[in-house]
Amino acid sequence: MTTVTNSMNFIVAFTGSGAVTPVFVLTGKDLLLDVLSPVVLEEEDEFRWKFALNKKQEESVMRVSYNHKTRIFGRYKGRAAISLQNYSLHLRNMQQADSGLYSAKIERDEDELVGEYNVTVQDPVSPVELTVEFASNSSDSCILTVTCCTRVSDHINSILRCVNSTCSLNGGEMSKVTASGASLKIYLVDGTISCSHSNEVSSSIKRTSAMYFYANQLFHSKLPRRVGAVIHCRSTTRLALPFQVCRRTYDVLKTINCKIKIDDMTAPKTPPPC
Repeated sequence: MTTVTNSMNFIVAFTGSGAVTPVFVLTGKDLLLDVLSPVVLEEEDEFRWKFALNKKQEESVMRVSYNHKTRIFGRYKGRAAISLQNYSLHLRNMQQADSGLYSAKIERDEDELVGEYNVTVQDPVSPVELTVEFASNSSDSCILTVTCCTRVSDHINSILRCVNSTCSLNGGEMSKVTASGASLKIYLVDGTISCSHSNEVSSSIKRTSAMYFYANQLFHSKLPRRVGAVIHCRSTTRLALPFQVCRRTYDVLKTINCKIKIDDMTAPKTPPPC
């Protein structure tokens, strides 16, 4: 079993099997890699953490001798530390160049592998923007175009269809994997449209109410211009629309927990039929 937890400013990773464990780290955070089993050094044994970018590029991070004499190598000086109690490796300020395979070995006549991690350092994803635009409507339905985009020009478009106060995603592109390996998704849950941009270490989400746009289009397409109405919905969206609230629209709004206040005191107390 693999466990990876984010504890304040560093990632802690440990594994319960001999398989290579994937670990994802946010750029600039610290990383703590544990060993698989207790390390007991006998005379002439050495313990070593190594880093490999690929099969041809391997380098030592640090070495610990039988008498606990420790040496830190090259670019890891000032960034790496080891616990002599459990031989876990602590790396500070992880950067893209630190992505690769980390292995922990007891070096003796027959080397013993006691930990292996495939580490990927990722930047945080960019913020997303969510837009909903009217496409077409009929007496009881409307079709909307939903666009989810990032600041680096990645985008997806989906079609949202609302019929009799029920909305569903119906066509278009629901998700994609960006050039950086992040995930861009549009989804609909309990009447809320969400646009999500995420990778293994960060996420950005924007949400809006699908029913807001459905009710808005219903007002614009069906109601005469008579009095002002202010609509308060559970999504905290505030609708200020210069239309009289008819009975059919009133019933729709009630289904999405909206409260209606008629600004014109001369307006009828009971909504008129549509």
